[in-house]
Amino acid sequence: MKKTIFTLSLMCIMGVGYAQTASTFGAKDVLISDFETKTPIITDSLWVDSLKTTPVTTPSPFVSIADNPLPLENESAKALKFIRPKGVYKTINFRFDKNINFSETPYLQVQIYPVLGKSPVKTSINVSLVNDKGEVIGAGGSKGGIAQDEWTTVSIFVGKQKSSPKYNSIIIYINPEDSLSKLGGTEYYIDQIGFKAPADGSVLPATVFYETFGQYNQKWQDGKLDGMWKAEKGKSDIFTSIKGFDSGIPFKFMNADTMAVMEARTWGMGAKYEGPSNNGRFGLSNGLKGALMTGNIDVTGYSDLKLSFGLGTQTWWPYDGAIANARPKIEVSINGGAFYEIFSASNFLQATGEKVDKGWGLMNVYEDQIFTLVDYPITAEDGSALTAAKTIAINISYKAGSAFWIDDLWFAGKYSPTALNTAKQETFNVYPNPASKYIITKGYDKVSITDLNGRLLKEVENVEQLDISDLNNGIYIVKATKAGQVKVAKLVKK
Repeated sequence: MKKTIFTLSLMCIMGVGYAQTASTFGAKDVLISDFETKTPIITDSLWVDSLKTTPVTTPSPFVSIADNPLPLENESAKALKFIRPKGVYKTINFRFDKNINFSETPYLQVQIYPVLGKSPVKTSINVSLVNDKGEVIGAGGSKGGIAQDEWTTVSIFVGKQKSSPKYNSIIIYINPEDSLSKLGGTEYYIDQIGFKAPADGSVLPATVFYETFGQYNQKWQDGKLDGMWKAEKGKSDIFTSIKGFDSGIPFKFMNADTMAVMEARTWGMGAKYEGPSNNGRFGLSNGLKGALMTGNIDVTGYSDLKLSFGLGTQTWWPYDGAIANARPKIEVSINGGAFYEIFSASNFLQATGEKVDKGWGLMNVYEDQIFTLVDYPITAEDGSALTAAKTIAINISYKAGSAFWIDDLWFAGKYSPTALNTAKQETFNVYPNPASKYIITKGYDKVSITDLNGRLLKEVENVEQLDISDLNNGIYIVKATKAGQVKVAKLVKK
């Protein structure tokens, strides 16, 4: 018997641990139930009717409060005992009435103990968070291979989901792959359910929207939905109808030609996928000219807004610079104004240092099939900090390189409900601008200049001015680093 608690961290735990033991809830955590001081209503189902307007309030007859079988493991005297009858498929539904701020408490925790001899040799569990509208918010938090006779802690990262005024149900599926319990009266203990803050007390950016491009959909994959062009390609309104967009944002895809067709897959990138989620993704290429458009989004009260996402090529060949140069064009419109391009200081796909010969000479190998997380700070058109935005619209389109995929769009920022968006960071302006001979770089640790495709042209450290006289006339991106923070601005060379 092991006297430790195993923690499963799901969906991009971001390397953050707990300040307290897994069974202890501190002042910054939100305890839903410990079955000693707090016990919510526990039901067999959530709604009486299919319209989800009348909640079930009758407690489940299959649960009871019992002594903790191993109190030394999770430091709790009591726990919930759940008996799953033979031949019955039951979920455990915990109703609660709390406002959960995912920025502050981004980890949903549940502990489970399968009883020795009265449960399968290996148990699996799936945990979902449901809001007061019946919408599943935190889905797919699961762990398999849970051993008998010990406590296992399952922790699900929900920090990128948008906080709602009210979340009221946690649904626990035990052995969900088994539609009917084959063992007579299998038994489990459940304990310590709640939401936990990161160990360092940090607060995540508040989510405006988080888009994962849905779950698997066979009809979309096969191209069998009305109005589809071919497999994986169809209009954005068709993708919306099958709940391909799961953020609630009414995305539209508009082509440069008359066929407004977008490309999406409702399955992940396979074994090499290293993004926060492994479900659907959205594709762009030079053969599919168009833009994924959000329309106007209310950002009143937000500051330091940033769009981040995973980008990967999944391009098998050729292994050339087109893979490393793969990137989208991100444009924004502030308060209904004209669209302009914003830029990223992130590293995109990098060369691995290896080379391969496909029959026509050695070529660089790049990190294709692996998602790289990139950030696009929302700036003013000149690259300075954005102030007083009430609405922002975002367009995402193909810009350069090989075909690539985008997933896990996270639009977030600091939120203060009583404040307008004001600049809380140092404004960086290129001077002079336009410039013909040099720009001032005094006070910055490092300054680099890239073209609009991200190719590095110049880079200096700790100098007072940077010579640009040899650059061709045109527009460039300047990245200035000071005390570890990167500022991005646009330079006009003339």
